[in-house]
Amino acid sequence: MRWLFVAGLALGCGPPPEPAVPHYTAHSPTPELASAAYDPTQAGTAVHRVNDFVFDGGRVEIEIRRDRDRAIEVVRNYYAVPVVMKWSIDQLENLSGIGPLSGVVVLPPGPRPNQPGPPLVLTSMRILDPNQAFHREMETHHRWGDPSARPEPYAYRLPFRAGKTFSVLQGFHGAFSHRGSNEHAVDFDCPVATNILAARPGTIVAANAGAQGAGTTPDFLDYRRTNFVIVQHDDGTLGEYMHLAPSSVRVSMGQRVERGDELALSGNTGFSSTPHLHFQVITAADDGVNAVSFPFQFAVTAQRIETPVQGRSYPSWE
Repeated sequence: MRWLFVAGLALGCGPPPEPAVPHYTAHSPTPELASAAYDPTQAGTAVHRVNDFVFDGGRVEIEIRRDRDRAIEVVRNYYAVPVVMKWSIDQLENLSGIGPLSGVVVLPPGPRPNQPGPPLVLTSMRILDPNQAFHREMETHHRWGDPSARPEPYAYRLPFRAGKTFSVLQGFHGAFSHRGSNEHAVDFDCPVATNILAARPGTIVAANAGAQGAGTTPDFLDYRRTNFVIVQHDDGTLGEYMHLAPSSVRVSMGQRVERGDELALSGNTGFSSTPHLHFQVITAADDGVNAVSFPFQFAVTAQRIETPVQGRSYPSWE
């Protein structure tokens, strides 16, 4: 996402600081800002805020604070799951960089969905003429998940009701779209309005239910064009259920779901050529752009687990 900002006078004040979450490494402030007596996340006055990466469950808030001849970029994560953000600033007018103008940062989660995590300073810039407006553009990319998360062994449930049988349209490394961030995804040929169930216990951290339509052009790769539910598992990995039917999400943000609980109805939204359910286990890569997709296995009977195979049909038994 690309953001443009032009500023002159200060407009308002920001919210109070949140407690730090030490598990995650934040971007270090520039030497000029590193002072025990100076908190750049509360310095001066907030002159601009914009919400980015907005879905059910949270958003990323980017704020510019003005302190005399200094413009300070501050960011907060309103999701109850870490977000990795890649950012870059260019087209500076009446500004010069004090700190870096690009980077990647892990944004610590908020305590609950739609509540802010601790504020982090991305960088600062000097306002060359404090009596004139200043301008910069920022480009951002985001991914949910802790890049250090790795899956614990688990036999996943088939994500549809007992008595239903669906085949795998596309498995791991599928030629149509299962490469890179989707390397270890599986697509089941569920017709529209199939009940989709949680394959593993976890907490609902993000969802989208308002997308309409499907296609295979690049614009449909945007998360905003598809309906999905993201479940954070107890090991920190995320279960991603995608291409869901519009307005079919049955869970609420922050809700704990158990194995077999209903999440939504399958559909045909986003980057899709036919109705199906896309499921994978992921976390964010450390570049803020890609995901890390993990191989997994389903419990296909009470006694057997196996890696899903493209073209094979799987009857749900649980």
